[in-house]
Amino acid sequence: MPPRPTCSLIVPTRGRPDQLRRFLDSVAATASRPKSLEILLVVDADDAPSLEVDHPKLDVKYVVGPPGRTMGALNNTGYAVSTGEYVMLLNDDVVIRTRGWDATALACFRRFPDPIALVHVNDTLIRDYLCTFPMVSRTFCELAGGICPTGYRRYRIDDHVEDVFNLLAALGERRAVYLPDVVFEHMNAVIHPQAGRVYMSDPDVLAQDAPLFDALFPARKELALRVLDYIEGGSEPSVTAARKEMLGAIADPFALRAPGRQHVVRAPWWKRAPGATARECVRVRNCYRRNGLGGLARAVRRRLTSFDG
Repeated sequence: MPPRPTCSLIVPTRGRPDQLRRFLDSVAATASRPKSLEILLVVDADDAPSLEVDHPKLDVKYVVGPPGRTMGALNNTGYAVSTGEYVMLLNDDVVIRTRGWDATALACFRRFPDPIALVHVNDTLIRDYLCTFPMVSRTFCELAGGICPTGYRRYRIDDHVEDVFNLLAALGERRAVYLPDVVFEHMNAVIHPQAGRVYMSDPDVLAQDAPLFDALFPARKELALRVLDYIEGGSEPSVTAARKEMLGAIADPFALRAPGRQHVVRAPWWKRAPGATARECVRVRNCYRRNGLGGLARAVRRRLTSFDG
């Protein structure tokens, strides 16, 4: 019997075989253990070009269904047949730029004493504001009853997943991790005259998904309480009641997107982009000038033992 995949990548796709091949090439070129990944291509039955896409170095599986499904339904269809210990939601318009991204993500999960965590990467557009491509454990999905609600047509799926972890952070349990140096370049961008490359939502579809996201806020609060109960191995009823009251006072999910809600894990400075490496060298030089060799050694020790850095 083949070993269980470490991670299942769920990739809904339709009618973009060239983009899909580019994505798969980037997975194979950058993963430290590509054979431990399970790539689930969720494809419409009438999309013959996508069904012809494969990759010799990857375990690619096709999950075929009727056309016209929502993105929430597509993701859940992929999740239903996935077998990996961890699950990541992705798009076919992504190019992975960072080698060893899979090992880095798994190391973040192992920092916690249980499987509950959200790890997300730098999509180059929304970055730390939202977990554009969320990676969670199967344990979390089982507690949630799936990877996401099927009703979301296209948007707010990432928001829905992250919001549970933002609620956990509000309760004092930070389990979200952002990897700024792990780049999954999202090619679905437009050029704004002032902001440069930005992601633009379809306002008509967003107008349908946003009310569902708001309506499911109470359900996400209940899920956050169940997840915290799992983390703690059970909670006293009085403690749960107090937490429920605390969450009940939160009216705006977007207010939870505050600095400090997630851990930020940086790559070692020598593995970062050239500009980041130069900035780190300046920081080291300034620290040495201010605090001497002893101060520099203490700063390095703090960075090596700190989760955020």
